[in-house]
Amino acid sequence: MIHSRPGFATRTKDSAVAKLNNDMIPALHRKAPSNDSPLKHLEKTAREIAADILHEQMTADALAAAERSGPELLVNPAPSATPLVNEPGK
Repeated sequence: MIHSRPGFATRTKDSAVAKLNNDMIPALHRKAPSNDSPLKHLEKTAREIAADILHEQMTADALAAAERSGPELLVNPAPSATPLVNEPGK
């Protein structure tokens, strides 16, 4: 008996293993990965380098803004007495 399924090679025996056709193998697994990629030899990716540069710029901007703003102390020169509350919740 001939067994035939879409995407699989035909087989004539029940004990034979069904193999995928070449067009059904995912593209990532069609050929062996090569180890000569130049990206694997870099210590940092371009994304990590860009993130570091952005972080340095943001830190520098924050320090510059802090120097321009002055002290962050809020002092009331004429404090007033606390109001009297006769009933709770009002």
